Amino acid sequence: MRKTIVITDLTQMPREFSNGNEVCVVGLDEDGNSVRLICNGGFQKNYLKRNHLAIVRPSAKVEFDLHVIKVNPPHIEDMGFNPDSITGKGFCTNAEWERALQQTSFDAVEDIFEGHLSGNDWVLPGTETRSIATLSGARIVDIELTGKNAKPRVTFVDKNRRTYCRPVSDLTLWNRCYSQVIRQHKEPKKVAEELKKTFQESVRLYLRLGLARPWAEDNKCWLQVTGIYTFPDYLKGKTFADF
Repeated sequence: MRKTIVITDLTQMPREFSNGNEVCVVGLDEDGNSVRLICNGGFQKNYLKRNHLAIVRPSAKVEFDLHVIKVNPPHIEDMGFNPDSITGKGFCTNAEWERALQQTSFDAVEDIFEGHLSGNDWVLPGTETRSIATLSGARIVDIELTGKNAKPRVTFVDKNRRTYCRPVSDLTLWNRCYSQVIRQHKEPKKVAEELKKTFQESVRLYLRLGLARPWAEDNKCWLQVTGIYTFPDYLKGKTFADF
């Protein structure tokens, strides 16, 4: 079946699951259903561009040939696709993009995962719940850039006043932080403080929250922040390919 998907999440897959060139892409179909795009060999970074233009990126409209595959809860959104079918169909307006984020929006983390989240940060494989959605109305209280690649980690509070501290896998934010710290030699703490200030001063903030594939070491699906989006756009239209 051929469907147009609005891309909501573009995340870097960890090397434990890939060779570093693989990403995870999630979006919404025309009916508002979440779709995680799966193919043989994984979603490679070179699939994201056509003629050097990033056509698969958050807020993009992209057509895929989809087919049903076996799913393993909580990753019930998985759908197979043919990489040769990827066709860019433009981008959302700001209003369309915000509506897309709001389609799967919740005010509290525990509501997203229907009470199955243990210890504020993981779900067992096989749990019958969704694995990804939008959190609205959250407040970011801290950001840390960790390790040699300046990977971001955020602490946020939801409307239930519960605090979460989770890693960020958002590819664009990863690339932005890496560019500023590693290439431009900026102080990580300063970059993190500037970013926190930007998020705190945004008019509206949306966090995309998802569950990773189960880790071999502990067989848990860990909570991660798969996208951070603001209105107005703190990236000013830039995406992963611009950093």
